[in-house]
Amino acid sequence: MRTSSLLSNRANWEAHRRVAVDWRPPPVPTTVVVPHPDDEALLFGGLIQHQRQRRLDVHVIAVTDGEASYDNVDARQLAATRRREQDTALERLGVGASAITRLTLPDGGLAAHENTIVRAIEDVGHGFIAAPWVHDHHCDHEACGRAALDVARRSGATVAAGLFWAWHRTDPQQLEHRLASLHLDEIQRDAKLAAINAHSSQLVADTPMLTADALTPATWHHEYFVISTYPHAPVEATR
Repeated sequence: MRTSSLLSNRANWEAHRRVAVDWRPPPVPTTVVVPHPDDEALLFGGLIQHQRQRRLDVHVIAVTDGEASYDNVDARQLAATRRREQDTALERLGVGASAITRLTLPDGGLAAHENTIVRAIEDVGHGFIAAPWVHDHHCDHEACGRAALDVARRSGATVAAGLFWAWHRTDPQQLEHRLASLHLDEIQRDAKLAAINAHSSQLVADTPMLTADALTPATWHHEYFVISTYPHAPVEATR
């Protein structure tokens, strides 16, 4: 998508951001479902840091190793690089290696493995789940989002669905509820940016996956989520 199109679509989201509901994550252990290395930082870096500052357990389900992000790089080598980058990013957010479950499912093929993702969420625990939005304009993001909602519908969990590609490529008319907004203080935002910077393979290639324009929403002082609670209850403002 051309830069002008990216900017135009982000402008379409501005009205939704302006009326977003102030929100704080529930003070409970948190399961974060991450389709690719870097999504933990891009979508949930502030939320993870927020929960760790509260001394809450955060467990990350790393669903793929991101081996398909570049066609001209050996997949096995790229997967190893991206796992190391993700370990570093999560360490900067306060999550150690013992709190990471790696599924090594195929990058780009998660729609065929949703049941495996569901079982992983159930095995880790699922009172509060963070996962990508089901309309985040990437097949793997959307598969992880569907898996999280499947678990939540049957268990009564709350899901905070994060957005990344949606800011650039998804029609905001697909949003059924008001966005929830998590304000990031400077410590949380700095930790998020440090975690993003750990993913150098996505930032400094000849044609990087994460361009400066694509990264703009990840640098905001708020993270935005679509909240789903089962049985359904509306998100309440904190003020």
